[in-house]
Amino acid sequence: MKIVKIVILILAITSLATAEQSVYSDSDFIDIDSVAKKNSREIFILNQKISQLKEQIEGLKSLVASQSDSIEQLKQKENKNLENVINELSQRVATLESKPAQVIIQKKETPNRAIEGTVTPKSSNDTLIKEKTKSEPKVKSSKELYKLAVLNYKNGKYTSAKKSFNQLKSRNYKRSSVSFYLGEIAFKKGKFKKAISYYQESANLNDKASYMDKLLLHTAISLKKKGRSDKAKFFFDAVVSGYPNSSAAKEAKKYLK
Repeated sequence: MKIVKIVILILAITSLATAEQSVYSDSDFIDIDSVAKKNSREIFILNQKISQLKEQIEGLKSLVASQSDSIEQLKQKENKNLENVINELSQRVATLESKPAQVIIQKKETPNRAIEGTVTPKSSNDTLIKEKTKSEPKVKSSKELYKLAVLNYKNGKYTSAKKSFNQLKSRNYKRSSVSFYLGEIAFKKGKFKKAISYYQESANLNDKASYMDKLLLHTAISLKKKGRSDKAKFFFDAVVSGYPNSSAAKEAKKYLK
């Protein structure tokens, strides 16, 4: 409020200085009536300025008051939050302090027994014996895994077969054959786009494999299922012309009618 009063005083002094400057001119002669009129006018103007400043001061007062209320509310809110945090931490500390006491009481009550709910520590020898007796899963060789994968495929266990074939693929074992079987699994599950991809991969690796007639036939059927009959016809013709005496050629002819 001291700053506001100083501002008002400075403005009043400035206005008076201006009034005095306007009243007195460079002339040596002063007209008393004209000076009185000018003074009255300047006083009126000053009174208006004072009224305006008072209104501004009142506005500043209300603004400061509203801000003070907001600050007070914020302080109360923060104090409440701090109290909640302190209470929560105090409860946790009390809980932690009570736990050691409970353990001590249990130990005193059961000096020759293990605390209920705990496991008696075992000797290192017992642990070593048990670890030795545990049968670790034997890692199958690629040849064994391939036989198991083919067997699972033939028995309709496609999920297990696919898992094994993917392992073999990561080992780079029989890539052409593995890709063909993965294509067959996808074909049987109706995933024709994936099947075509596997068949193409297999044919690129070995285009003279014993299963090539079936690979071409299933590629043709997959293309037809995907709505690409023009390309499918090309593969059907390749089966008939390349493997005329095979069962695949016989089936391909049905699609060419």
